[in-house]
Amino acid sequence: MYIYGEKLKIATYSPMINKRFFLYLLFILFSSNLISQNNQILYDFDKLPQTLMLNPGAEVEFDKHIGVPLLSNIFVQAGATNKNITYNTILANTNTDSEILRNVFDQNLKPDDYFLLHQQLEILNGGLRLKNSDYYLSFGITEKINGFSTYPKDLANLYYYGNDQNNDGTPELNDDFNFNQISFVGEMINVFHVGLTKKVSANFTVGARLKLLSGALNIDFTNTSGVYNLSEFVFGYRHNFKGMGISLKTSGMINLEGESILGNTSDQLKGMFFLNGNIGAGVDLGFTYHFDDKFIMTASLLDLDFINYSNEVIEYKIKEDFVLNDTEYFDPTEGNERGYWEDKLDDFYDLELIPIDTLQTNYVSFGAPKFNASIKYQIKRASTKSYNSVFRDARFVTPIQKVLVTEFGVQTYTAFHPKRTIWAVTAFATRDLNQYIKAKLTYTYNQFSATNIGFGFSTNIKMFNLYATADNLVALFNIKDSNYQSFQLGMNFIIY
Repeated sequence: MYIYGEKLKIATYSPMINKRFFLYLLFILFSSNLISQNNQILYDFDKLPQTLMLNPGAEVEFDKHIGVPLLSNIFVQAGATNKNITYNTILANTNTDSEILRNVFDQNLKPDDYFLLHQQLEILNGGLRLKNSDYYLSFGITEKINGFSTYPKDLANLYYYGNDQNNDGTPELNDDFNFNQISFVGEMINVFHVGLTKKVSANFTVGARLKLLSGALNIDFTNTSGVYNLSEFVFGYRHNFKGMGISLKTSGMINLEGESILGNTSDQLKGMFFLNGNIGAGVDLGFTYHFDDKFIMTASLLDLDFINYSNEVIEYKIKEDFVLNDTEYFDPTEGNERGYWEDKLDDFYDLELIPIDTLQTNYVSFGAPKFNASIKYQIKRASTKSYNSVFRDARFVTPIQKVLVTEFGVQTYTAFHPKRTIWAVTAFATRDLNQYIKAKLTYTYNQFSATNIGFGFSTNIKMFNLYATADNLVALFNIKDSNYQSFQLGMNFIIY
């Protein structure tokens, strides 16, 4: 067996990401709390400009809008499906990465647990009604960080306990440790988008959004398969790696010498504006349909995206089976697991026993498609006050009397990540509190929480709109013990 590609370069140059980078990463990725977005509070809420990003076919009642630059949508969402993954259990009173790793492992996660991350910042958002008033054109620029990670329990167990899982001093033979539990993706991108919404009839609105994507950073560790187990032979042990098919792809993170380039802010800024060659495209689709004046259905299909990565691209591959003969079985020292594995991998590298191929070729990364749908029931009531309405849902019973709307409904959300489908079901109620304020209350059941209550409000005073949302309110006042949270804030100027 041989090590192919740039073995000597990886071994020689980098103090941060050295020759052990690829295999060591197999053992540490399970500690990364990365997160995809379900934005159930904002979805179809108050016909805000930002609802068009969640459903290009949402109804638009205004004639123009411009978001306050950098403040029209600030959204952060983070979570882990295991309720024990919180700040207090994982990060509090820790000083090293090894302590954090151990805290994660001690929570006894399962292979179907996962971590999600989504951060979004609108740089620009605007729109206007076209000469044909049935069409509304929207456009903007949005910066995003997305991440998703499953928990590779087998590798975590191997990392801490080696082949002696029951700690009785005797290794277990022929116990399989699966590499296919690994699924890890992360990206930092800029989205340049333009959307068109058309009112087909009084009951039916459709829309589509075309996106040009510029990638700054990417890591794709989803193409993984293989099994490791231990067997005996006359001089000791055989470490058997079978059915191996592992590929780790990165762009903008590592150079060919194995050096970290994450700290190069200028390169990342270039990557946000098509200056480093990582370019892609995508489309969002959606519609709104009124069955009658009470029942309304919406749906959207988002993030049908891809990006071709060509800048600072590195791919590590293991595509063949191999055997490591050793006089010892894997037996890491408690409290010094990291040092044990570094020494062990160093020995295997020096003997050129692991067939790692290092490539520098373009690759395509696909987005995780997301499907939203809702059905709701409207109740209309006449306002008891007289005023000149500035609220977007205004429908007049008399010239001085506005109809206020209350809605009840159900939303669903599905995201198709590699090796895992994420879902959520939300019951919601929205209400016009008065001519200026609309509120939405949600209850969401998903893999993160069975008690997820969310709240959002939107206020409109003349042309100025302010909205805010918060999820998982039950844990909001004890956030350090929460395994999931999301917040959102935005400001727009809207002209009717």
